[in-house]
Amino acid sequence: MKTIIVLGTGLAAVGVIRQTMKSTVLNRKDIKMIVVSPSTHFVWTIGMPRAIVPGQFTDDKVLYELQPSFKNYPSDKFEFVLGKAINLDPVGKTVTVALNGPVSTRNITYDTLIVATGASSRDEMPWKALDNSENTIDKLHSVQEKIKGAKIIVVAGGGITGVEVAGELGYEYSRNDSKKVYYIHGDNLPLSPVALPSVRKQIRAELDKLKVKTIPNTKVTNVSTKGADMILELTAADGSTTTLTTQAYIPALGVVPNTSFAPASILNAGGYIKQIKSLQVDGHSDIFVLGDAGSLEDNRGGIADLQAQHLIKALPLYLEGKTMPEYKPMEKPIFAITVGRGRGTGQMGSFKLFSFLVWYMKGRYMGTDYAGALAAGKRTITTKFE
Repeated sequence: MKTIIVLGTGLAAVGVIRQTMKSTVLNRKDIKMIVVSPSTHFVWTIGMPRAIVPGQFTDDKVLYELQPSFKNYPSDKFEFVLGKAINLDPVGKTVTVALNGPVSTRNITYDTLIVATGASSRDEMPWKALDNSENTIDKLHSVQEKIKGAKIIVVAGGGITGVEVAGELGYEYSRNDSKKVYYIHGDNLPLSPVALPSVRKQIRAELDKLKVKTIPNTKVTNVSTKGADMILELTAADGSTTTLTTQAYIPALGVVPNTSFAPASILNAGGYIKQIKSLQVDGHSDIFVLGDAGSLEDNRGGIADLQAQHLIKALPLYLEGKTMPEYKPMEKPIFAITVGRGRGTGQMGSFKLFSFLVWYMKGRYMGTDYAGALAAGKRTITTKFE
């Protein structure tokens, strides 16, 4: 019997798992699927910037048990392995898994491998799933408690997550003067220059309306503690330094790919797995890569969503020995950013998105209105299958 191994149970993986089981595995006698993940829950990372604000979301709005989606598959066709991939041998077609149990490791041989291991936050924050579900939940609660007890909150990071976190905290606290919120980022405006200047300026204007104190052209270069306080060393672009005292420091400083198990021969300089336009690994046609672990596109949920949709359609063709269609990478920036619970902005190519549209499509619920169906593999962000 041929074996498909899927590494990961995040945004890029869950739809591929269910839809491939339905379209192919359950309909053929010669294929089974093994899913490997260190987490018992699907983590809805898009909702995390609001989830860290105490009282906004219950845990079950951002963490969904995987077992209800897996339990009805026959055991001879599907297996869930709770563990973490620690080694990949592309020549021997074997993945070594460190198990979350009494047996330390297990070697699993594959015929087809799908890598959707995602990425981790550089600062062990719950913007991405941590090494297991318990640690993700504990970190979320820890951040909530720090925010609850803080008088001054500092957010650092000029990307989408940093903006959304600053906006959520500003909406909840600084606009009504109940807490001070600072937002530190390394450029003169939030986001990178890939974003339209009008979008970047609107973000700053929206944060100003929420009374968030923005500190541009600055990085946090050291963090020390003194009792309940954290002392942040801030270094400006001109090299000058100052300090800022806070009780809750919330960094959102980017991600690193979860690819430490992969051999150096298939990684690029940034640690991402090298993909070709069919989403296969260069030189290894039996390995597919989706989402944040791959080199083809940036780390964004919308991109993982599009790649998953492509593989859901293309994988059955591959398994039947047919020609793999090419995936078309996104050529223009498309993103939506909430700035508090009532406003937002974004970009579609060279067009700036209206605030009301971003609020309606994303900001009202941060995707929690459909995340349960997505966690079950019944849809992606933009496409319903069931």
